[in-house]
Amino acid sequence: MIFDDVIKILLFGGSITLGAFLAAVRSKLSSSNEKNKLHYVFYVIAGMVVVGAIIATLIYWTELNEPNWLGIIVIVLSVISSGALVWFTAKYIFGKDHYKTEELDPIVNSFTSNADKHNIKLLAGDLNFFGNTPQDMDKNSQYNCLPIEGFKSIQILCTEPATNVEKIRYGKILSDFPMIQLRYYTPPSADLLVRGRMKTLNNVTHLLIYNKVKSGVYKALETDTANSNGALYNHIWNLIWALAAMPSNNQLEEYQNLFRN
Repeated sequence: MIFDDVIKILLFGGSITLGAFLAAVRSKLSSSNEKNKLHYVFYVIAGMVVVGAIIATLIYWTELNEPNWLGIIVIVLSVISSGALVWFTAKYIFGKDHYKTEELDPIVNSFTSNADKHNIKLLAGDLNFFGNTPQDMDKNSQYNCLPIEGFKSIQILCTEPATNVEKIRYGKILSDFPMIQLRYYTPPSADLLVRGRMKTLNNVTHLLIYNKVKSGVYKALETDTANSNGALYNHIWNLIWALAAMPSNNQLEEYQNLFRN
């Protein structure tokens, strides 16, 4: 066996190993709950290919200039594929499910709009994602989406308001949406800090779950009850809703009176 044959075998084996390594990195990126630095592996490899293409062009400029069309095509495709890898990694692998607050609004509204209009369920906290004041709420994209869709029922799991600011917020919601059902996490530790929405589309329960990764950045997951995670979130909702406390009529009247006055 001559040395060139050994090099070809090593090159073949190295290509398979590199492919398996990149597949493992891709799998780890998909399973990670938070952003990490693994995506830089794709950037480094893409950069190495581009640098290699530039060096090959400089060294073999005379041969390429004959012209050597095969060499030119290989170099051009190397650069294009490297750029495509960087773009695809940044757009679909690294950042596809992480959103800033303003980027999350159209995701949530699109999910809300494409639904059967019988009922929608919201896993919430103190409802300040709609805005802190009535004026903020009137300008809020997610808030304004709900009346447009005309749901017959809106169920919200939330925390019990403690301050007048929070009670006014709840009062506005109750005044604007008479079809709303509010229930408070009971005990308060039942709030698992999971936020999202659940809808029915073609008799299938769909979920959009989003968790805070860091300040102003959220990880969003859309699934349905055919998926094990979706089924688990659905069971969690049913359990917490069954245990939740229903506000009294006096409380509801207090919230609305504070808002109107």
